[in-house]
Amino acid sequence: MIASKRNHDAGKRRLSRSSRPDGTHHRDADQPVAAIRRSRYIGRIKRLAWKLANYISMGGMYPWRIERDWLLIEHRRMPLAGLNGRLNGIRIAHISDLHCGPFVLDGYLANCMDMVNEMNPDFVCVTGDLITGAKPLARRVAKVLGRLRPRIATVACLGNHDYGLIHPRGAGEMRGLADCLERHLTDAGIYVLRNESAVFRIGNGERIQFVGLEDLWSRHWDPMAAFRRIARDLPTITLCHNPDASERVFARGAEWILAGHTHGKVVPNGRLTDLLWPMACKHLSAGAYTLGPGRHVYVNRGLAHSRRIGPQQRQEITLMNLCPAKVRTTVPALT
Repeated sequence: MIASKRNHDAGKRRLSRSSRPDGTHHRDADQPVAAIRRSRYIGRIKRLAWKLANYISMGGMYPWRIERDWLLIEHRRMPLAGLNGRLNGIRIAHISDLHCGPFVLDGYLANCMDMVNEMNPDFVCVTGDLITGAKPLARRVAKVLGRLRPRIATVACLGNHDYGLIHPRGAGEMRGLADCLERHLTDAGIYVLRNESAVFRIGNGERIQFVGLEDLWSRHWDPMAAFRRIARDLPTITLCHNPDASERVFARGAEWILAGHTHGKVVPNGRLTDLLWPMACKHLSAGAYTLGPGRHVYVNRGLAHSRRIGPQQRQEITLMNLCPAKVRTTVPALT
């Protein structure tokens, strides 16, 4: 009785495999379920691999376009001393850390530039780490940033990666890379400020001033030179890639500092983390900070994909609206 039941079940299985009129076999009902499970498992492994690659890479490894809803648009007021007339309400778009290179694609960055243009800013400020790689990337990022169409100007400073694969002790600097990048950006109509200032005239005589510093980790960082020739009576915005330099820049008379570098990451204490992501001011990770009367710093999370784990580390475009400050900053005399 048991043997006949087994034979009967075997016959049913044979029929299920050859039940088509042409006699060809088709899969058992259980086989697609197993295939789906296997596909899901492989999918999880791939997603995990991408996350790990994204976490450890310098520029991120996302080859697809980031959805617009994921990119963070921050709207902020910038109270600025000495602001009056037509300067009130001026719009400044702030972007940082593009890391144009093999892992951050030009198409994605071009889409970000188009989003900046849709905001109709008067100025665009770019606070460094424009590339991750060698000199050929300078032409690529200049073409990307050349898409920007602010009403007045695009102003930029350089970050540590714009000198090479650079670390706090200066290891990995590529000879001539920063100069090559500056040339291509200047040809694209971008004002690159390297320890210097620039004054822009708006409307009927109103003026605003920008100061840009070379990167803190480079051998060329010199805040004294940057502030030596500034006009003390003008509203001034300072571009400085690394927020660790904030206190020393404030000591030269800065009121507002726009920075990047952190990618929005809060770095925990520890020997390994201090080696991989050395930061002196770990509390300056992302967003706006007031470090005293007339001392403000904004840390942009950047546009590249590197080490983006949680929603607090989303890529960012910041739009600043200028307004008059109530207290005038006292600018120290330079010695």
